[in-house]
Amino acid sequence: MENFRNDITRIKCNPKNFNRIGYGNIKDLILFYSKTSHPIWNEPREKYSAKDIEKLFPKTDRQGRRYTTVPIHAPGETERGKSNRPFRGMMPPKGRHWRTDVETLEQWDRDGLIEWSATGNPRKVVFADEREGKRVQDIWEYKDPQYPMYPTEKNNKLLDLIIRTSSNPGSIVLDCFCGSGTTLKSAQQLNRNWIGIDLSEHAIRATTKKLENTEESFFVSAPEYEFLQLAAVNCDK
Repeated sequence: MENFRNDITRIKCNPKNFNRIGYGNIKDLILFYSKTSHPIWNEPREKYSAKDIEKLFPKTDRQGRRYTTVPIHAPGETERGKSNRPFRGMMPPKGRHWRTDVETLEQWDRDGLIEWSATGNPRKVVFADEREGKRVQDIWEYKDPQYPMYPTEKNNKLLDLIIRTSSNPGSIVLDCFCGSGTTLKSAQQLNRNWIGIDLSEHAIRATTKKLENTEESFFVSAPEYEFLQLAAVNCDK
């Protein structure tokens, strides 16, 4: 359990209207584990919506850029070091320290990135257009295709997010039940190596068709593809 990271709720379809006792099932539960205590982690971000920007960046400067301000100090005192020296004649509040060294604070102030309140309280200016977006949370809405080519086909953007976050270009992505090949196609387009496994002949056909729609051809000859189909049929038996 020490390598368990998250359980993620994924909204997979539109609300149901079944005539039965119980709640409609519109979600999947994704369990996120890592192999080690230091896994690959590429922080995922999503773009701010117009409402997000209005709420999170309520101020506007003379150029019309939306921004907010944040404290320039953080919890915890430091007796030594560059984050506990006077800045513009003031020390950080009791029990806190500057978030960075005083030289950086002074440069921010010269660049107009420190906003001073009427009472002389300094705060750091943060512009909306300089932020990558908001951190991805543990409820995702990636609805599956309405008319899938394979019964368990997933939303490609869902796989893109998982692969981008938990692997690097050149990493190997393994899908032991590759189905329609959505994971393999995402891995290929994100410059990852991949291995896909499935016993179903239908799955192999669906995967092949999906991969043939990418920029490269993965099957060098028809006989090789026929061998893969035959192997799948024999394994099923």
